[in-house]
Amino acid sequence: MAKYRIDSIAGLARQMGFTPNDARLAQLTAAEDLLHSIQPAKAYPLDFIVFKITGYRTKDVDQTLLTGLALQHDLGLLIEDVSESLDLQSHLLTEPVLDIDDVCARFSVTSKTIQRWRRKGLPGRRFIFPDGKRRVGFLVSSVERFFATHKDQVERGTNFSQISNAEREDIVRRARRLAVFCHCCVNEIARRVARRLNRSPLTILHTLRKHDEDRPAEAVFPLAADAISDEDRQHILRGYKRGVAIRSLAKRMCRPRTAVYRVILTERIDRVQCRKIKFIDDTLYHQPDAGEVVNTIVANADLAIAPVSVEASRTPRDLPPFIAELYAAPLLTPARERALFLKFNFHKFEFVSARLRLDPELARARDLNLMETHLRRAGSVKREIVRTNLRLVASVARKHLRAGLTLSELISDGTITLMRAVEGFDLHKGNRFSTYATFALMKGFARSVPQMLAQRSTGRTDTGLVEIADRREASRLSTFLARDEVSQLLESLDSDEADVLRAHYGLDTPEPATYDQVAERMGLTRQRVRQIEQLALEKLRRAMAAKVG
Repeated sequence: MAKYRIDSIAGLARQMGFTPNDARLAQLTAAEDLLHSIQPAKAYPLDFIVFKITGYRTKDVDQTLLTGLALQHDLGLLIEDVSESLDLQSHLLTEPVLDIDDVCARFSVTSKTIQRWRRKGLPGRRFIFPDGKRRVGFLVSSVERFFATHKDQVERGTNFSQISNAEREDIVRRARRLAVFCHCCVNEIARRVARRLNRSPLTILHTLRKHDEDRPAEAVFPLAADAISDEDRQHILRGYKRGVAIRSLAKRMCRPRTAVYRVILTERIDRVQCRKIKFIDDTLYHQPDAGEVVNTIVANADLAIAPVSVEASRTPRDLPPFIAELYAAPLLTPARERALFLKFNFHKFEFVSARLRLDPELARARDLNLMETHLRRAGSVKREIVRTNLRLVASVARKHLRAGLTLSELISDGTITLMRAVEGFDLHKGNRFSTYATFALMKGFARSVPQMLAQRSTGRTDTGLVEIADRREASRLSTFLARDEVSQLLESLDSDEADVLRAHYGLDTPEPATYDQVAERMGLTRQRVRQIEQLALEKLRRAMAAKVG
């Protein structure tokens, strides 16, 4: 089941469920009108969205901006959810209602095309049809209105009905060549021909399927290679993760390089689609030259070290050396802080926008490379923000130090809280990040310190366990604090070891991954991931010790 991307729209849908039926139906119609007018490249205030649907204005003005892309998705869900609570009978409406099969038959498109249109803003309500079944339907007026404002998309979706005889013969000729000489499977044939002729892969499949039915003696599909099995797919992915070249994998599997490339690309697409990325929107991001403007703001930001009082600049004497180093990082000026948060959220916005535009059937490696570049840049900015605020973590952690706990444990726990605070900070509210982060740290320690003490009191029957836990926490923290140096040392590790550390500690991503998430990505068990991490950390400690020595 699809989920809302914007919590406030999900809350609005729940509130509409308590509205009287007549008012709810009017709000449903207003939501459809609004959905038709939403432009994906623009941002809209939450107050505006609520007013357009309900007709009410709240007393407290909410300056939250919502992206058009996310609104198209969530308003479609809202319309479907609210309509289901109304038990609308399709045959009782004065206006005709089309179900998905009706639309497919009328416009000669597939159900996948209909779902793609719905993501682009075609409103669908849930009706009870004459057969007594409840399913998605479309008002004729909504369909006509969508087609009038999305002519290009509709023409692309219905273009197989306009294929000429000459083009049909070209499709068959190209497909036969790919099947016989390149040993491509059916799906790969459809993708490559579609890209070459600027057609939908579904259009190519439909054309070839119709050809094979009409001319079985000249059928193309029987000539195509079998689809790659799940076992072979896992073998290809494991080899690629170990660094085996695509050419070698193709020779080993007796498959064309394009097929192996598609397996690897599909795996990357799946990983990208599963990433949970949230960002704080800004109207600046929706301008055509947003990237240049953001880079200019960052370049022109005041890079001077923020003025620090004598008390704040003094390093406490009772701190271990690796914790005392936290105070060496210069503080951010307000202008620099604002510029970094603008850049941080901009790269996440660009990633989410590109992911919404991504067509899995036609995606290429360069599309994914660009998306992953935005994630890496967002992660780099986040690390700078975290690094310059680690002294705040140490300061708040010292105030929550209790008997039985170590300062390194609290700082390690507080660092995770700080990283989460970076994700949730909204610079538009006018507060400094240090204020926001201080409250987050205090709240986090209020919850985690009692838990640590309870666990420590349970573990005191074996003092060795406490000492091992302390060493692990210190190791984790020292590794995090030396991120920049570790990035250079990672080159000395095996590929699996480097991948585990990068994923678990979030070296190349905005957020660190859990052991379970890393295990799923790499096709390993959770225990094996922990073992690889311990071996990698031990190698890094030896390398760092040799460097210091």
